Amino acid sequence: MIPDPRHLPAPRIERVTGAILMPMAPGRGHACGVLDAEGRAVAAARTRIGPNGFTADPAAPADMPETLPGRWLFAGVGRHHFGHFLLEALPRLWALDHLDDRPDGIALVPMAGRDIAAIIARRLHPLIDMLGQGLPVHLVERPTRVGEALVPTQGFGHLDWSHGTPEARAYMRRHLCAAIAPDGPERLYISRRRLKPATKQVPFEQKIERWVSRAGYGIFHPERHSIAEQIACYRAAKVILGPDGSAFHLAPFVMRPGCRVGLIQRRTRQPAFDAIARQIAVMGEADLWTTAAISDLPAPAPDHKGPLPPALGELRRALQDAGFL
Repeated sequence: MIPDPRHLPAPRIERVTGAILMPMAPGRGHACGVLDAEGRAVAAARTRIGPNGFTADPAAPADMPETLPGRWLFAGVGRHHFGHFLLEALPRLWALDHLDDRPDGIALVPMAGRDIAAIIARRLHPLIDMLGQGLPVHLVERPTRVGEALVPTQGFGHLDWSHGTPEARAYMRRHLCAAIAPDGPERLYISRRRLKPATKQVPFEQKIERWVSRAGYGIFHPERHSIAEQIACYRAAKVILGPDGSAFHLAPFVMRPGCRVGLIQRRTRQPAFDAIARQIAVMGEADLWTTAAISDLPAPAPDHKGPLPPALGELRRALQDAGFL
């Protein structure tokens, strides 16, 4: 069955004997996935890689595929962007807790033109190891025939899939929380101020950091910390505040149920913001509050010395009224 972007697929694991794992072809269609023994595309292997887009079905290889013995769980697509990696490479791993026979490893398709191996080695390996239960990861860089492919449905993903299935939600929380103990401040502000380029930052965020620091928050720049340190901080916090972004895709996996979360909308892409909010409320089981006070606030000039824009004052009052300051 072809996935529906409006509705999460029901949890299911398809077994494909003699499958061919296909790498991503160059081009806008992002064709990749799994072929059955007769060369037909397995629709369940389509991966949601954006708001409305799925990977296209791959064509049968022109040459004889390589051979990889054993049983391999197809995980989806891996790319360098942290938020996309979380939503595209991890959502099928829930199946590992619902198999009678342990697979020999996890198969992941690199995004075309990206050296995902280096990124995994440098930063993402601990996350994959925790959620992949220590299984080896095979990067599908050329057509590869396996003894059997296990193709689970995605358990969460972009937009209408952000809340996740109960199986996927339970899986992420169980394995990440078992691996990492809470360690960090009870009040946490997740900042984007040190991100590069400047277009990823929030206007006047240094000012916001001063407000929350005086209110007892620890200022946290996730990109400066390991995955384990990020998870430990999110687990420890009773109050989390910050602008929307990739950190709020990871935090809901592990935040304590009932955590008070203040999500500051930093852009006018309403569907993307709503999806992150839904993930926090449902997957994180959080007490969520949101504000759009600065969602259309332009970046200041580098030499800005004038008064602060009214929207910033509106944000401060909203945070005070909601009990965050």
